[in-house]
Amino acid sequence: MSRITRRSIRLSENAEYMPSKNYKVLKIEVNKINAEDVLKEVDNEPNINKETMKGIDDKETENKEIEVVNNTRDIGSTSEDDPMEGPVGYNQQFKEEPRFLSLEEQRSRNVQENAAFLCSLGIEKVVIQPTKKANLGRGLKRKSIKPEPIERRPQSLRLQNKDPEGVDVDKPAPSYVPFSTIEDKERPQGSIAFDKGIINHDDDKKGINSFHKTLQHIGKQAPSKKTKQESLSTSKYLSDIKSMKLTEAGIAKVTKSRAFSVAVHPSEDVLLAACGGKWGGIGLWQVDAVNSPEHGVYLYEPHSRPVNCLKFAPKDAGKLYSASYDGSVRLGTFEKGVFDDVYVIPNEEERCTFLDFLSDQELIVSQSDGKVAIVDTRTPSTNAEQVYQLHGRRIKSVSVHPLQKQYFLTASQDSNVCLWDMRKLDKKPTNIVTLSHGKSVDSAYFSPITGKYFLTTSIDDHLRVFNSETLDQNIRTKFKIKHNNHTGRWLTNFRATWHPAREDVFIVGSMARPRQIELFSSETSHIVHTFNGELLASVCSCNSFHPTKNILIGANSSGRLHVFK
Repeated sequence: MSRITRRSIRLSENAEYMPSKNYKVLKIEVNKINAEDVLKEVDNEPNINKETMKGIDDKETENKEIEVVNNTRDIGSTSEDDPMEGPVGYNQQFKEEPRFLSLEEQRSRNVQENAAFLCSLGIEKVVIQPTKKANLGRGLKRKSIKPEPIERRPQSLRLQNKDPEGVDVDKPAPSYVPFSTIEDKERPQGSIAFDKGIINHDDDKKGINSFHKTLQHIGKQAPSKKTKQESLSTSKYLSDIKSMKLTEAGIAKVTKSRAFSVAVHPSEDVLLAACGGKWGGIGLWQVDAVNSPEHGVYLYEPHSRPVNCLKFAPKDAGKLYSASYDGSVRLGTFEKGVFDDVYVIPNEEERCTFLDFLSDQELIVSQSDGKVAIVDTRTPSTNAEQVYQLHGRRIKSVSVHPLQKQYFLTASQDSNVCLWDMRKLDKKPTNIVTLSHGKSVDSAYFSPITGKYFLTTSIDDHLRVFNSETLDQNIRTKFKIKHNNHTGRWLTNFRATWHPAREDVFIVGSMARPRQIELFSSETSHIVHTFNGELLASVCSCNSFHPTKNILIGANSSGRLHVFK
């Protein structure tokens, strides 16, 4: 028997060789022979791999084809001996289809098989609809800035005939002039009128006047004492918010740079959102004014540094308070149409980080030097009534108990959340309890109705809910939630916030993909709903609910607001 170089051969009673592409085929038919005889015959072929034989056993085999694999390639074969058209020369009794199909035949067969499979599933035609690109060019328009020409590099001192100190060799040395540094943008002084402080709509005086009249109208509305949201059960509320969606009309750029804070006006007639920007801008967006030149967006600049806190007065919706890193707190009065200074830190290097309401006329303001200031808004002075040193490092937020106004919380960069009693602040203030978090704490807020819980957000990647029904040293953690709070350098830090009319849910931004805003339950510590969609393509660090309607507004780090309703 000659040398066999086909990877797959068939054994038969009468051996017959046939040419194939670079291989030779041996066919043998087995007619009532013992398997041991076949094995002996195979042993005579040194190039056949005995371990890969299939179908051989100790019993007699009748009319059975046996496949034997040979791993030896015929090195001496040529293209003339092994034609490209595949195996030929089969016996007439073995009529088989060609072993190889052309590329076009294989493609046609695949198309037919796939079509048959789809028909079996009841799918006769598959149509892929191209996704429509969202129109996100709403709100403030980006102005193109022409690059300044690059000045030509000055000649070297040698070519200028100067010594290494820069003194002209032929002339006397000039007096020394210190290097001038670039000064930061100065804080605006005094009151700023709405019509003069606006920095967009330069040519739309009619639209500005119409918007200011709208502000005066909603500013006179009395806020509702009890909302529908308070009476709904948790299950009913969660069922209602499932229909909230984000549309193209609900996205607009409201500030030129990163958003540091967001607030929703409580009016039920006009949907108005306020957003604090990185460089002192406060953007007001009348969401339903889609026909205005910039879709209802009006941008003011009453500050020069980030506006870290925005709050509407709880009993006067026509007043908007803002705390800024430029060291000032301002009051925007819709009826008068003016931003007034309420409090200014004497030390220009310190910042106002947050504020809350002790009463209708009194504020408590947290500062970057670890102090809190008690401010009376009725006095014409911009100084604080009292200032207390409470922490050694920056205080990032302050929150007053909704029922017992003498108690308040501070969250500090020193990794502690402290509970204080206003009546016991003296020369050496002592807190009621200190709750350590391990790393810096970005926020700590009492629940809005009864204050029986308070919620904290920390850089240690946890959200915590504490039981504060008893305001003493026995405050304990109700639960702790693992949550990625590392937003990085270019995103505003997360601050988990309560629904303004509920104590069973709270909202927080998320680093997860696809992008989403997460709603947690304060009873189960689980995510009960996520606000997302194809149009939400960025992280919303700042989020706020409308107090009486199912509306959520999230702000991202490009100054763009997203309205779910």
